[in-house]
Amino acid sequence: MSDKQKESGKFRSILFIVIIPLIFLIIAGAVVLWAAGVDMIKPIQEAAAKTPILKELVPETENSKETAAKQEESKTAALEKTIKDQKSEISILNKDLDTSKAEIDRLNQKIRSLEKTAESQSKDEKKTSAAASAESDKVISIYKSMDSGKAAKIIAQLKEQEALKILNGLSKKQLADILTKMTPEQAANYTEKIAAGKE
Repeated sequence: MSDKQKESGKFRSILFIVIIPLIFLIIAGAVVLWAAGVDMIKPIQEAAAKTPILKELVPETENSKETAAKQEESKTAALEKTIKDQKSEISILNKDLDTSKAEIDRLNQKIRSLEKTAESQSKDEKKTSAAASAESDKVISIYKSMDSGKAAKIIAQLKEQEALKILNGLSKKQLADILTKMTPEQAANYTEKIAAGKE
């Protein structure tokens, strides 16, 4: 006997001894279960639906359709809830943004108001300083035109700070004339203060 015939003989013996009786038993068992009222198709379909290659060949059962529909509904509900939550969060963030913009506008208005106030105060200070300077110049010009003896007596009676302002505004000649008309103590005091102020 050739090798092909031996292999063919082995296959036939396996076919007749194992496979055909097995198929017969499966069919007989299915007929018995069907006669007993057990639905064998449904579990087979469900098992086939879970098997990767067979699930494409087996039509969908009602249970799988219902399960798929329920899963889709739950996914849709979850997505709708997520969308609703995100819209709520966006609404809250928009309100916060509007509040922040209003606060920024209020602060900008306050800054402009403070800048105007500072500008106004600066102008007032300049006017006051200019007016004080003009007054000081006026007083100094009076002392420039005054006799040095009279000026010396009056300056000696003034507060030291006012006296020094007047003396600093005079020319060197006028200052020398007035200091010579003062007492030596007064002249020394004012000379010392004038020299310290120029340093």
